[in-house]
Amino acid sequence: MKNYIFDLYGTLVDIKTDENKAAVWNKTAVYFSMHGAGYTGKELKRRYEELCRLEGEALYRKLKKQYPELKKGQEEIDLARVFKRLYLEKGVKADKRKIAETMMTFRTITMKKLRLFAGAEELLAALKEAGKGVYLLSNAQTNFTAPEMELLGLTGYFDDILFSSDYKMKKPSMYFYEILFEKHGLKKEESVMIGNDRFADAGGAEDFGIASIYLQTEQSTPFEGGLPKHCKQAENLWEILKNIDE
Repeated sequence: MKNYIFDLYGTLVDIKTDENKAAVWNKTAVYFSMHGAGYTGKELKRRYEELCRLEGEALYRKLKKQYPELKKGQEEIDLARVFKRLYLEKGVKADKRKIAETMMTFRTITMKKLRLFAGAEELLAALKEAGKGVYLLSNAQTNFTAPEMELLGLTGYFDDILFSSDYKMKKPSMYFYEILFEKHGLKKEESVMIGNDRFADAGGAEDFGIASIYLQTEQSTPFEGGLPKHCKQAENLWEILKNIDE
């Protein structure tokens, strides 16, 4: 294969976050309050969830007109808009820098684990050395994920990085795959998707018409039945590394 397209979380990065604990929202509410937006933890959680829902509904209605085959749940809001509204509703105007800092703080509070899977850096380095195209197609929020990739030393390995929050849609939408392929003139028969999600990664790749490699990890969503026709399963990243020239 000439082009290797990666998912991030659960594939290259072993991550665990928890946004459900009251302590998370209490601490985040303190942060907002210190910047002039007074919230209690319960109030902040409730309003955050409401705004996410409203943003998602509005975005889906808008996108559906332009992308008729887009399915509900394949839209991707930019959480920066939600955090900005949380400030505005308390009379605080927050610029991009403050929004980014708030989101990184929130992410840090929710974080329980963040590390590379064994073989991740070695695989990416080998692909680059072999002259392969290396791309990231990730269902992720830029303000969360870009700093985490820098922290883990991953950014420089990719020829391009596409975060769903920047494109208002996410895998398994064929439109998200299409954006990457049209942007770089990639050929389907020369490309493979590597991910840990049966539906977003393996299923999305199959629907789009490209091969895939499925990795089952702790973050994989359980599913019944087999994998798509053009999907192979690998035990780990080391196995993919051994077979990159096939």
